[in-house]
Amino acid sequence: MTNEQKADLERIYGQTELIQYDETLDNIAPLLALDADVYAVVLSAALIADLIKATSAEVIQPVSGRVRTGRNVFNSATGRNENEYVYKHLCWQRIVRFEFETERL
Repeated sequence: MTNEQKADLERIYGQTELIQYDETLDNIAPLLALDADVYAVVLSAALIADLIKATSAEVIQPVSGRVRTGRNVFNSATGRNENEYVYKHLCWQRIVRFEFETERL
């Protein structure tokens, strides 16, 4: 989690205790064991759907945007100078409703 994301969480929720879980997940059981009031997650759509079904806690996710830095950088693959971009935290969004159904191919 970036410093910008943490600062934005404090803006929204005030002083918080942050428990960071930085393992790759294939199910949500480890997250549910944390018994959080709010889950701020970067997960696959399927895991988000599972989390929303399994908890009454708020589920939020970060929103980032591609922002031009104003600098040009040399791209060795193309041999040209190109505009430089970075991804910047824009906001958190609450997932209000989520329906997700898949079929294995």
